Amino acid sequence: MMRILTGNEAIAQAVKLSKVKVSAIYPITPQTGIIEELARLKSEGEIDAEIIRVESEHSAMAATLGAALAGVRVFTATGSQGLFYMHEMVWWTAGTRIPVVMVVGSRALGPPWNLWNEHTDFMNERDSGWLMAYASTPQEAFDLVVQAFRISEDDRVFLPMMVGMDGFILSHSKTNVYLPTQEEVDSFLPPRRQPYIIDPQEAVGMGNIFPPLEYMKLRQSIDSSIKSSVEVIKEVGIEYNKKVSPIINYSTLNTTYRLEDADYAVVLMGAWAGDAMEAIDELRRKGINIGLLRIRYVRPWADDEVISALKDKKAVLVVDRAASLGRAGPLYMEVASTTHLDQMENVITGIGGVSIGKEEFIKMFSEFVEEAKRGKANGVKWFYPQEVEKVELRVPKDLE
Repeated sequence: MMRILTGNEAIAQAVKLSKVKVSAIYPITPQTGIIEELARLKSEGEIDAEIIRVESEHSAMAATLGAALAGVRVFTATGSQGLFYMHEMVWWTAGTRIPVVMVVGSRALGPPWNLWNEHTDFMNERDSGWLMAYASTPQEAFDLVVQAFRISEDDRVFLPMMVGMDGFILSHSKTNVYLPTQEEVDSFLPPRRQPYIIDPQEAVGMGNIFPPLEYMKLRQSIDSSIKSSVEVIKEVGIEYNKKVSPIINYSTLNTTYRLEDADYAVVLMGAWAGDAMEAIDELRRKGINIGLLRIRYVRPWADDEVISALKDKKAVLVVDRAASLGRAGPLYMEVASTTHLDQMENVITGIGGVSIGKEEFIKMFSEFVEEAKRGKANGVKWFYPQEVEKVELRVPKDLE
C-alpha cells in the first residue's frame, strides 16, 4: 500500500509494524513528529506498546535500555542537543550488547541556537559501538528501521543500531512511501532475540568495574561484531527485498549512481543525494563523466565496497555536511583512510541548514573536475552557495 507520509510518520509506521512493545520518548525538533504519531497510534489502539514519557533524553535511553534488558523490543528517537544529552547512555547501551533501535533526526548543534539540518550529531557517535545507517528518503528511513530490528537482534551482532535522517528535509517532507502488510513484516521479522534477559527474581550485577583485561576484551567483542555485521546486513537486505519490498536494493551497504563508467566520483550521504544525482545527469549531458557513491552505512564501514567503487577514478570529491573542526569532514576522513587516492578533495557545506541544491552541486562538481584536470583536486574547502563577506572577529575592548 502506498501512502503519502513524512519521514517521521513513515518511521512511526515502521515501529508499529515491527511490534515494538516499549518506547521511551522525549520531544526534540525535528523528530518530535515520530513520538506524536506513536502517541496517536497508541491512543487509537493501533499499537500494543507502552509509551513512557520521561523528563529528558538521558532518561529516554535509560528507560529504553531497561525495557530491552527485560526482553522486549524497544525504540526511541532523538537528535541534536537531545542526542548529546543522551550521549552517556548511548555508550552504556552499546556496552550491554543489547539490541535497541533509535532514529536520529539530524540537526545542527548550539551555540548559537540552530534548528536546521547538518550531520554533526549523527557522525559524533561513530566510536560508540552502535551500528549506524543513514537514510536518503522517507521510504529508505522506513525500510532501514524495520531492518534494524532484524539486524541488531541477530546473534552474530547483538548490538544497538541507529538510523539517521536529515531533519526537516526528510522528517517533515511528505512523499509516497510503500507500507507492507503486517503479514509481510511478520514473515521477515521473527520474535525478539537477545544475549540475556534481566530477571528481577535473580540478582545480577550490571555495569560494575571490569578488570582492565576483561574491559579490553569487551571492546574487542563489539569491534568484531560490527565487522561481522557486514554480511548480516547484506543477508537481511536481500531477504527484505524478497519478503517485504523490492523498491530499493538492499543487497549492498552503499549505493552508486552512474559510477561504473565515470572518470570522477562524488561521495556523500543523506537526502541531498537526489539533488546530487540531478546535477550529475546535467553534467553528463555536457560530456563530463561523473558518478556518485552514496554512503548508507557509516558503521559498519564497507571497505571493500568503497575501494571497489573508487579505485579506478581519476579523482574523488567527498562532500560533508559535518566538520571535524581544524581537520576535515568526518566522511572524508573515513574515505581517505580506506582508499589513499592521489587526488581526493573534501568540500564541507550545508552546515547549519545552508541550502545546497542541484545548481550548487553543478557549480561545486564542475569546479572539482576542472581542478582534477590540472592535478589540483586535493585538500579541504568550505563551499557557500553564494559569495559571503568574511567574518571579522572583534575582540572586546577590555580584552585587548
